[in-house]
Amino acid sequence: MDNQISLQLVLDATGHVTSYSTVGGLTGATTYEGEIPAEFLTTTQPQAFKLVDNVLTKDPNYVAPVTDAVKHQPSDEQRFQAQLALQMATMQKNQNEFNAKMLLQFADVKKATETPDAPVTPAEPTSTASTVTAAETK
Repeated sequence: MDNQISLQLVLDATGHVTSYSTVGGLTGATTYEGEIPAEFLTTTQPQAFKLVDNVLTKDPNYVAPVTDAVKHQPSDEQRFQAQLALQMATMQKNQNEFNAKMLLQFADVKKATETPDAPVTPAEPTSTASTVTAAETK
């Protein structure tokens, strides 16, 4: 410990730091002036530090709590299903992109084959169906 600083510390019932401030004040905080461990200001777990006899030290017995997110991890089957769903979605996206490219190419080919001078008329059907009315069938 070689860093001298003034802090506002909020402590729990066991003396562990729950939050701190280097500037300003915190409601219910204790003012601490003294040395701090080198990693205290860069850690993401200030709860690992404890105020003992007005000295801020790292608690060697501290164990990070397991959050609910870690407790409720998906099973192997759920992971497999999620990977399969992602793979199917990726394949569908790729197929849609391919289809869009093919449609654009088809439109370009069709546009290139049309002549600007002659209007395009729909082709007549090769066979015509005769319509039989109810009167003709009697």
